[in-house]
Amino acid sequence: MDNAVPSVTENATQTRRAEILGAAAAVFAEKGYPRATVKEIAARSGVAPGTIYLYFENKRDLLLAIADWLIGQAVNQTLAQMAHMGPEAYIAAILQNALHFTRQKRAFLQALATEIWTDRELQEQFFTRILDPLFATGAGYLQALVAEGESRPCRVEIVVPTIVGSLIILSMLHALAPGQVLAGCSDDELVEELTRLYLYGLRPGPQTGSRAISTDEGMGR
Repeated sequence: MDNAVPSVTENATQTRRAEILGAAAAVFAEKGYPRATVKEIAARSGVAPGTIYLYFENKRDLLLAIADWLIGQAVNQTLAQMAHMGPEAYIAAILQNALHFTRQKRAFLQALATEIWTDRELQEQFFTRILDPLFATGAGYLQALVAEGESRPCRVEIVVPTIVGSLIILSMLHALAPGQVLAGCSDDELVEELTRLYLYGLRPGPQTGSRAISTDEGMGR
C-alpha cells in the first residue's frame, strides 16, 4: 500500500487547481458558459490567463473538471459514507443529498445543463468522465443487494441508469422551478414517496406511516 505523503509542490498544485475551479464555477454561474472568458476566470482566481492552460486544455475541459469536482466527487463521498445503510435509508439519503446539492449549485447547474444539451462532444465526455463511474458504483451496490437476497434479480444495466437519470432530472427540476415542479411538496414528502417508488414500484409495500424515512434509522441510531 502506498502511504506516500504528497509533496509541497503537489499540494500547491492541487490548491491552485481548486482555486481555478472555484473561480471558473462562479464565472460560469454568473455569466453563463458561452459568455465567460478564460481571461475573466484567470482574473477571478488571481493568475495570468496562460496559467489556466497549465492545468486545463480549454474552456470545455474546465467545465467538465468543475462538474467532476462538484458532482462526481461529492456523490462518491456520499455513497462511500452510506455504504453500510439498508436500501431504504440509502435511497432516501441519496435523494436528500441531491435536493440539497441542486439548490446550492443552482446557477452553475443551469449553465452546465445548457451546454450538455447542445454540445454533442461535451455530452459524450460528461457521460464518460462523470456518469459512467456513478453508474458503476450504483450497479455494484444493487448487485450486492441481489446477491444478499435484499432485491429481486434485475437488469442492472437498465435499472441503475434509470434511477440515476430520474434522480438527476427530478432534483434539478424541483430546485430550478420549485413553484412549477412538485409545488406544495416538502422535501420529506418527496423523499418518502420516491424511496417507496424505487424500492416497491406501485405495488402494495411495507407501511412506513405518514412520516418520511429517516436516514438515522438506516444507521441504527
